[in-house]
Amino acid sequence: MKKFALLAAAAVVGSASLAIAQPPERFFDLPKLTVAPVLDGDRSSVANEWAGALEFTCSPSQILADGAEFGWRDIEQQASEVSANQLNENGETEVAGEGRSDQDFSATIWQAWDDDALYYIEEVSDNIRDTEGGGEARAWWERDSMSLYLDMNNEDHPGGDPTGEYVNLNVVNFMAVPQNSNSLSVCFITTVQNARVDVHDADAIEGFDYGFRDAGDEFGDAGDADYVIEGRMEWDTFLRNGNLFAAPTVGSEMGFTWLAVDPDGEDAYGGQIQCVAWAGGNQSEFANWVFVDTPAGPSGSTAVEQDSWAGIKKTFVQ
Repeated sequence: MKKFALLAAAAVVGSASLAIAQPPERFFDLPKLTVAPVLDGDRSSVANEWAGALEFTCSPSQILADGAEFGWRDIEQQASEVSANQLNENGETEVAGEGRSDQDFSATIWQAWDDDALYYIEEVSDNIRDTEGGGEARAWWERDSMSLYLDMNNEDHPGGDPTGEYVNLNVVNFMAVPQNSNSLSVCFITTVQNARVDVHDADAIEGFDYGFRDAGDEFGDAGDADYVIEGRMEWDTFLRNGNLFAAPTVGSEMGFTWLAVDPDGEDAYGGQIQCVAWAGGNQSEFANWVFVDTPAGPSGSTAVEQDSWAGIKKTFVQ
């Protein structure tokens, strides 16, 4: 069983010290797409394009559900053993009382893979979309965006924040703006000589592509700042410029977690949600994908069954 210890969510986040915990080791089947999705930010533009993909909810209400199921590190801070609501109470531009609630931010994320790449689409209900920031230009953590944290080879290294020693940590951040609308819309954080390195060079991140769509008030009553990010991350890019040893095949495992950034008008860092697992450099806290050949996409596939390989492994691995 993995040992789960507290970490800071990202280098910019100053989280209070919370109790060391040992939540369950979590495995999730990652289905394989039969057809690569069109990166248009519209899940319904191609019939059943994301059918059968692995689905998560990322929201303050989901954090409360996680705490009820897995326990709390700090219930007052809404920090469960597997997730954390670190949104601000009230952003500088949002309505009083909406902060830290589903009216502030709520998302659904679907994810899948094929032999060429890793894919996801997230549909976000948001009251304020802030992609301006206010601090340094490279600071993706100051702008509405989604970060996918990856333990590429599932090494479960316990270092990282706050120790500053990293092994095999890779993060892909897609900003809530059209790709290439500015030079920072894609950020790749990788590990070089045990240090985090942010990469924006177009040649180095070739193969990390996404579609963005302004969705108005399509996904809820939070406001009219809803949006969609639909991303594709080629294994070749991770192999070439990241820390991936070999492209995944059926049966491979990879550590992961999601970190949604939602600043709501603050001048600098303005809040986030850690979904499914704790993010940062401590990869022993990550959840685990199991790459399976269960079909997803337009083939008429259905959601992953509860008795799938990941569920069996979760039951019997001690």
